[in-house]
Amino acid sequence: MVSIVLVTYNRAERLKLSIEDILNQTFKDFELIICDDCSTDETEDICKQFASKDDRIRYFRHASNKRMPENCNFGIKQAKYPYVAILHDGDRFRADLIEQWYKACSENETVGFVFNAIGTTDADENLVSSEIFDYNLFKEGIIKKEHLLHEVYFRYWRFPSPVYGEVMVKKKLLEQKGFFKKRYGFYADVDFWMEVLQTHDAYFCADILITGPAKEIQPRLFDDNPIRYFIYMFYMHLHHRKKAFRGQALRLTKEMAIFWVQAFFGFNFWLLAIVKNFSFMYFIALRRLLKSNILFLTSWTIILVLYPLLYPFLKFYSVVKRFLSKAAAPRKLESSAV
Repeated sequence: MVSIVLVTYNRAERLKLSIEDILNQTFKDFELIICDDCSTDETEDICKQFASKDDRIRYFRHASNKRMPENCNFGIKQAKYPYVAILHDGDRFRADLIEQWYKACSENETVGFVFNAIGTTDADENLVSSEIFDYNLFKEGIIKKEHLLHEVYFRYWRFPSPVYGEVMVKKKLLEQKGFFKKRYGFYADVDFWMEVLQTHDAYFCADILITGPAKEIQPRLFDDNPIRYFIYMFYMHLHHRKKAFRGQALRLTKEMAIFWVQAFFGFNFWLLAIVKNFSFMYFIALRRLLKSNILFLTSWTIILVLYPLLYPFLKFYSVVKRFLSKAAAPRKLESSAV
């Protein structure tokens, strides 16, 4: 009844753990479609070993690197069942993940997709935090589409997504809404969740059903360029706000005003973060990404002019902050011991 699409690229060692967790799910009626995006490590051998022992597994390897949206779309199109669970290599999955997702998705007609709290683990697989997003905002159960789209997605000025790339979604919605858009790169799933929320509710499982290792243990393989991330988010948010409030002139005017304020401050936040990290040549290279938007190019130019003033100030700030954190460390230890 469930098609599990596991996308993978060059994470052979962690992939073993991910596949084992999937095969050990309490929900057994599934097929596992592994989509290998032309890995150059031992991924192929590992997947074939698992596939030879379990006929629920179908392994596909691309001849060239397709990147996440195309790789995921390929796997979805192979799916035989009406419910598709999208999972990522390297993450760990609680044994009742698919069972909880399937129950929520199959028993609620208005629900388009199911997601859950996600945690971060250390080298020993101990839970460190659930810092991906503040999941305390949600309660277990159905989240109305208007609330999640309008009051959560549309209100965070840095444009984060409470829904990570791992969900269960009804296959008919993927087909109706056109799958993941390649132009948004590794963040194409965010665009798709907002598209689904135009017409369907979501379901939130409050348990931490998925955990991923910290960056120090498993470096991220997707695009961490903050300005490219911002531009992707900017255009998808612009599109979905216009769509959500089409035919509501006053509401659309209000929402667009909020959007532009959020976008302006969000963009300058990322620019200053780059300056703070003293990445001057990286900062200069951003001009190519901004040439199509005069507003953001203007902000970039202003900060570029102010760079000689900002650099020593931020350098001094970081040194002082580091000194204060070190000075406070012994006091924290003493108080915790008491």
